[in-house]
Amino acid sequence: MSLSPLTLNANQAAVASRAVGSANSEHEQQVAKLMKALYPADRQEKFLELQAEVDTLLCQLQALQRVRA
Repeated sequence: MSLSPLTLNANQAAVASRAVGSANSEHEQQVAKLMKALYPADRQEKFLELQAEVDTLLCQLQALQRVRA
């Protein structure tokens, strides 16, 4: 697997996850339970990596929008 600039390490994923806020924590717990029941561990890991990447990109987009405003 080649690493790109968008690849997140565990610390970045944790920061991005916390950035979402506690309002989604119940939803995230439900998604995690469902994923454990339906998907193998390697797919769960990839999903969480992608989710953290999306959260990070969303934060970056919001920061750019604030700068331009």
